[in-house]
Amino acid sequence: MLKIAQYVTVGRYKTGGVLGAGSKQVVISNKTLWENAVRLLSIWKTPRTKKQFIDYVQQNTTISMSDINHLIELFEQNSFLIESSDYNSEDRFSRNKLYYNYFQGNPNTIQSNLEQSSITIIGCGGIGNHVSAILATSGINNITLVDPDVIELSNLTRQILFKESDIGKLKVEVLKDELLKRNSLLNIKCIVTEITSPNDISKLDDSDLYIISADSPSSLMDWANEACVQKQQAYINIGYINDISLVGPFYIPNKTACFNCKRYVPDDIQNEILSSEMQIINNDFKATSFAPVNNISSAMASADIIRYLGGFGDVLSKNKRIGIHTGSLKIETQEYSINENCLICQKH
Repeated sequence: MLKIAQYVTVGRYKTGGVLGAGSKQVVISNKTLWENAVRLLSIWKTPRTKKQFIDYVQQNTTISMSDINHLIELFEQNSFLIESSDYNSEDRFSRNKLYYNYFQGNPNTIQSNLEQSSITIIGCGGIGNHVSAILATSGINNITLVDPDVIELSNLTRQILFKESDIGKLKVEVLKDELLKRNSLLNIKCIVTEITSPNDISKLDDSDLYIISADSPSSLMDWANEACVQKQQAYINIGYINDISLVGPFYIPNKTACFNCKRYVPDDIQNEILSSEMQIINNDFKATSFAPVNNISSAMASADIIRYLGGFGDVLSKNKRIGIHTGSLKIETQEYSINENCLICQKH
């Protein structure tokens, strides 16, 4: 049985009107057609099969069959129709499921996929806090947290799940406790370790996705990429460069380029004639870390993660590193493609 989804709204606009909201909103300039659409939408708020709906409309309105067929097609193309059993306001994930419907996914299948998925979050600071909260409350039940650090006073500006009373405690342990308060069904494993080489990442258990959200050491992404390619482990990088929120690349083994396929980062300075001077400058580098910048990266990446693990829609950061300039809202994209000469992913 089908019905009109709760996220569908209507309104008059100029000579006709609008149907729906968001990216799937439809503007109909023809007054008669729009009014017929409103009549059909109001009828289909009651669950019916398509045949039952057509029979009812033909018996109770004067709308032509051509308009009926045209508008049904429009409703289907723009996700206006959902299975009547898909929405239950008492369901914990009911609003998420409406979102999955909106993108023409099967909400119950997607939710089941998420609940059976496992993730490993490497870095439990500003981004790790936000990402873990979004994913845990979205129903991803199996989470491994990796971080060696304790909570410091300066963390509290952006690491939203930590409190003043948590200062000096291990990030992974406090984060675990806070996530369980939000979803008691979680299975969370904590690993207190510093990543100092690709081998440290290789030793981690496999999961459906590694989330690389730590901001140090500087070689972390190269190490993570090398280890993940070798063990056929999917990952996404999430970060920031001062005022730029970063998402990607999203690496899927045997399907996408790896981080090394195209080098957008500076070369190693060891053989640089000014290496000592450069080292002096770089030794005490500390990126600005501002909560809104962290939040944007985390939110956009979490949406990609849910799409990937849920199995619906498009993963926007596949073969891309996306930068959102928070001072101007400029969006910069660095494209990746599989490099047949890549020394990392093409030798395995």
